[in-house]
Amino acid sequence: MPSAPDTPVPQRWPVKVADSHHRRAYALVGLSLLSALQVLDPTLNSLALPEVAGELGMDPSVRSFASSVGTLLLAAAMLGIGILGDLRGRRRVLLVGTLGMAVGGVLCATAPVAGLYVFGRMVMGVSTAASFGMSLAILPTLFRPEELPRVFGAWLGVQSAISVLGTLGSGALQAALGWRATCLIIPVLAVAFTAFGALAVPESRAAHPRRFDVVGVALAAVALICLMGGFTLAGELGWGNPVVLGGLLLAVVLLAAFALWEARSAQPGFPIRLFAVPAFTAACVVGIVFNFANGVIAMQLPTVLESVLGRSAFVVSIALTVMSVGMLFGTLAAGEAQKRLHLSARTIFTSGLLTIALGILLLGLVRTTTGSWYFGVCAFVVGFGIMWAQNSESAVIMSAAPAEMVGSVGAVKPAVGQFGMGLGLGVVVPIVVGVLRSSGATGREAIIAGFTEVMLCIAGFVALCAIGVHLLMVKQGRLQSFGAPPTG
Repeated sequence: MPSAPDTPVPQRWPVKVADSHHRRAYALVGLSLLSALQVLDPTLNSLALPEVAGELGMDPSVRSFASSVGTLLLAAAMLGIGILGDLRGRRRVLLVGTLGMAVGGVLCATAPVAGLYVFGRMVMGVSTAASFGMSLAILPTLFRPEELPRVFGAWLGVQSAISVLGTLGSGALQAALGWRATCLIIPVLAVAFTAFGALAVPESRAAHPRRFDVVGVALAAVALICLMGGFTLAGELGWGNPVVLGGLLLAVVLLAAFALWEARSAQPGFPIRLFAVPAFTAACVVGIVFNFANGVIAMQLPTVLESVLGRSAFVVSIALTVMSVGMLFGTLAAGEAQKRLHLSARTIFTSGLLTIALGILLLGLVRTTTGSWYFGVCAFVVGFGIMWAQNSESAVIMSAAPAEMVGSVGAVKPAVGQFGMGLGLGVVVPIVVGVLRSSGATGREAIIAGFTEVMLCIAGFVALCAIGVHLLMVKQGRLQSFGAPPTG
């Protein structure tokens, strides 16, 4: 196995694994487990929230806020957490953040009133940013760029496997013991995974201190909150609502101000010139598109199966579980394909997006008589394509990071992910409603016809994005490591 890449400051390994030949493998297992909590938490929160809202007397606005506040703060905190990890120690921030998830989960599980539950979700959001962000940032300090596709295959594979097990097991646990037991799953796992991470993961940080970019962090945080909040409210208030339009416009202005600030700063919090690198920009586009598709399936599949076709909630859960299985297969297949076939990132990106387009295209062919198994097949294909593309997306983004700034560059992945997911959740619903209203649809046949029309359009959009990414990477199809931000 190749040696670890040089880092600005020599890594400090825990005594238990310092002399082991397999210490990088132990660290990978620890980082994979710690990062999996970020994938599992939204599923558990979605499962528990209906019962939480009923018992704690949440009105619809509070319930909506409780559903989204963790995601909002995760996205908003990522850049600040990334810079803090670069400067103060990535392992330290990782472990503290994971223990923070345990605290947030306990607050939710013991909450006697809605306000404390919401506060627990806020703690969970910020802590998840630290746990997931630092797990992502440490990997490039342990493995060389050519190793990253397989490494991220294992990292994402563990996340997918835990997602499958969590989706199946948490429902049974909640049925037996109630929503408070569901909220305690994350704290229990967080404590166990933190203990293993403390024994297996080395400390790393930037060699040269730089100022904490308060202005850049504030601009990015507020912009992402406005952006994600706008998408969330659009599904409830409509795109023409002044609050939605104002929030999205403010987000665009703040993101432009952030880019200008970072470009002109002598000590930027984020190397904005990385967007001049075709592979890096393509990876960000891919991240937006496959998360958009994920949001579409997460919102539309349950709606069509349960609300329109009258299938049971159990059938919906099986379809979503099949999607998670597809993700697991996609992750494992991508890592092996890049190892054995030496596929370029360009090929992986293009084929992954086209696979997603195929799965959504198949949804555009459904009828009121379509069997539930068919929806599961579509979900599997989309899930496979998502993870097939995500493997290289993670590797390209992190291999492009300057060694001093892997923490702050790592913030890009969840940021573009939340943007894409927000598009999928917030944009498609109004489009479907608009199509139905324009056609005067009332019966199941008409509603399904409107749904399929939108799915066909989305499939075409994703296919066009695949072509665009393929063309963007003409001059840079493979992974590339950058010692510093590009100058041109």
